[in-house]
Amino acid sequence: MSKTLQTFTRSKNINSKNKLDFNNVGGLAHHIKALKELIIFPLLYGNLYSHFNIKAPRGVLFYGPPGTGKTLLAAALAKEINRENLGKVSFFHRKGADCLDKWLGESEKKLKDLFDKAAKARPSIIFFDEIDGLAPIRSQKNDHVHCSVVSTLLALMDGLDNINGVVVIGATNRLDALDPALRRPGRFDRELYFAMPSTEARKEIIQVHTKTWKHPPSEEFINRLANITAGCCGADLQALCAEAVLCCTKRLYPNIENTGGTFKVRIDPKKMKVEECDFLNAKLNVIPSSQKIGTKMRQLCPILRPLLERQIDNITSHIGAIWPHFLNPNYKYVMGSNRYAGRIILIGSNKQGLSTHIIPGILQILEHLPCYVLDISTFGEDQFFNVRKDLPSLLVLSRVDEWWNYIEESDQISIAATLEDIHAGVPILTIASCRGELPLKLHDFFYNNCSVTLTIEDPTEKERGKFFSPIFFDENRLSLYKVLMNAKNLQSVKNYLQNQTVPKPICRELRALRNPTLRSNDWCYRLRSGGKSRYKSISRSNVGRLNKIKREKQELVENMSRKSMIRSEDFNIFPHLNSNMVNNCIQSSVCYKIIKTEPQDEPYRNFSRENIFKNSTDEDKKKIYNLWDRISINTSKNMRLTHLEILYDAIILCLSMNRNNFQNVIESVQETLCRIENAQQNVI
Repeated sequence: MSKTLQTFTRSKNINSKNKLDFNNVGGLAHHIKALKELIIFPLLYGNLYSHFNIKAPRGVLFYGPPGTGKTLLAAALAKEINRENLGKVSFFHRKGADCLDKWLGESEKKLKDLFDKAAKARPSIIFFDEIDGLAPIRSQKNDHVHCSVVSTLLALMDGLDNINGVVVIGATNRLDALDPALRRPGRFDRELYFAMPSTEARKEIIQVHTKTWKHPPSEEFINRLANITAGCCGADLQALCAEAVLCCTKRLYPNIENTGGTFKVRIDPKKMKVEECDFLNAKLNVIPSSQKIGTKMRQLCPILRPLLERQIDNITSHIGAIWPHFLNPNYKYVMGSNRYAGRIILIGSNKQGLSTHIIPGILQILEHLPCYVLDISTFGEDQFFNVRKDLPSLLVLSRVDEWWNYIEESDQISIAATLEDIHAGVPILTIASCRGELPLKLHDFFYNNCSVTLTIEDPTEKERGKFFSPIFFDENRLSLYKVLMNAKNLQSVKNYLQNQTVPKPICRELRALRNPTLRSNDWCYRLRSGGKSRYKSISRSNVGRLNKIKREKQELVENMSRKSMIRSEDFNIFPHLNSNMVNNCIQSSVCYKIIKTEPQDEPYRNFSRENIFKNSTDEDKKKIYNLWDRISINTSKNMRLTHLEILYDAIILCLSMNRNNFQNVIESVQETLCRIENAQQNVI
């Protein structure tokens, strides 16, 4: 038996045990529908195509970022066809390099043998994973062997026109590296883009991976988990569920890692329940694929959402009003018949969060589109010039006015020519960001066409109030109101303990135990009665009662103190910072990093407690309201986004250092505000 036939037999045995079908694939409903129309329908109704003398589709190309389900869907397709009573479907899975051989002519022979076996085992599917390694672009850089392999693959795919029941599927994450001759009808009839999953798709994927659990997560938590996993592909979500099970095991069996191989811990999977905390801890160990591949897409930080949500909604509303097709993931583009191209100019500085927060937030909303970002860090890459090969797509020119004059004039002409080739009928949305005017060479593309110019505005007084409201009025995080309530609770506990007395017999026994004339191991004390001295035994029960009361007092004080302290690991804020450490943090900008590591899974809530604090008879609550009002109206007036973040961080540091004393917190915040206001007046 040859090596190729052994591989084929092994792949058939694996697939015979595979229970994967379309029901076990989440977030790809549009792709599943397209595959049923392209592949399953022609196999079921082949007489329809023969009656009209037309050719049924013979090839489908999957492309998109890694981990988005290309290989998974191809494997599920073979199982789904078996359910349609078409007989056993043979599935031939080949990597791009599996068909290559070091001997001259052997690679072409392997390809021909593969297609012959697929034709004999009809209906069959040939799946080429990483097909760009098998059929790269034919050019002078490639040797004769690669060119011959590509030519052989093209000829074999053309020969499938006379063979019914053989379908070729290719998958790649580098569409620009694939030979263009393969991308025509008759070879790969349809191209399906596998985008990063949206919020609804992530929800479906999580449900698929957890539906067989005895205690699956609640629907409410799955919605929350789908919102906080922006930028994660399907493979990341699968790894997240596996990591959550591991975190649950460590939580229920903490000594499992300390066995040292001497014995095996007995684990009962039926009694294990994966809690929400396990998923949140697992999320810390899973890095989204969008960050690994360098995508600037990022979900808007919940802390900054009150300041930037209006700006992002304004940009999105303009896109939805003028070019709504870009917001629809399943929109079908008819090339050349409509005006699809969109152009947006965003004017603002990085101090307003344009490049660091606004543009990544827009990319996250348009995550279903292939994105190409051109800035000074990605200028040397060739992906920008391949933007027309991957349609529809999103093109971003970030801070173009800052780096335009620092590149060669030939590169400027090349970029301008590439942009001018994007005519009105090409579905490409182009977004350019700058601080003022665009470079002169880009005027023809933006200003002489239908473009939308939007100016980024500074936060309003109402937005600043919402931004600072959580650190003053929130009950569930580090805030002035939380410090006030903890101080009152701790004081009430101390008053309660002061009013508690110990029974007199126990006090008498305690004094007797402290008598230095007695031995330390003697359970008796000296009593004087009628001028005579005698010894009396101390009951161990009374001593136990005494120790129990002391322990209860100590535990009560510790519990209340612990409740008054916000856990530092929840916010990555170190509670025991001295003045030198705080100054070092401020000088080294560590303060900014501390705030950005707050929990990203808690959505912003619209607080309505300001009026309650304003009309309260409690003087401490009025102090909190006055400080919030002062910051929102006076201190933060005319501040940019970066300055508001620094002010936010300074208040958090004041809270973290004085969280056990409300008056110290008030004085520290007031002193900080005075310094900032004086510094602003000096600048003016």
